[in-house]
Amino acid sequence: MYASLSVVTCDKCGEPMEKGQKTVTITEGTIAKANDELDFEGSGVRYACHLTCWDNVEDDPWDKGIVRY
Repeated sequence: MYASLSVVTCDKCGEPMEKGQKTVTITEGTIAKANDELDFEGSGVRYACHLTCWDNVEDDPWDKGIVRY
C-alpha cells in the first residue's frame, strides 16, 4: 500500500517524520476485493505518528473524543 501525507509531522509529538522512520498510520478507505487477501482503496490518511510515540490512543482531529484501539 502506498500513502501520501500532506502533513509531515507526527500527530503525537509534533516532530518531523523522516525517511526510514517506522510509523503508525490510520487510513480511511474501502475494501475493494476480499479473497485470500484484501484489496484496499484508501481515500485519505486520518492519523500518522512515529512508532515510538504510539500509545494505542488516537487523538481525534475533529475533537470528538479519544478512539482506543
